[in-house]
Amino acid sequence: MDEQNQAPQKYTWPKYVLAGVVLGIVLAFFWMAVLVHRISEQREDMTWPTNVTTATSMTSTQSVTNVTASTNAVTR
Repeated sequence: MDEQNQAPQKYTWPKYVLAGVVLGIVLAFFWMAVLVHRISEQREDMTWPTNVTTATSMTSTQSVTNVTASTNAVTR
C-alpha cells in the first residue's frame, strides 16, 4: 500500500537533453546563416572572366577606323 501513495519520481535529465537539442538547432541556424551570407558576398565579388585583349583591340580598331574616316572626310 505504501507504493500506491508515493508520488512518481521526476527525472531532471530530459530537461537537459531537450535544452541541448534546442541549443544545437539554434546554433546550426546561426551557423548556416553566416555561411550563406559569406557565400553571397563571395558571389557578388566574383566577376565573369572576359578576354580583355580582344575587347581592347576591338575598341581600338573601331576608334582608329572612325578617326581615319573622319580625317579623310575633313581633308576633302
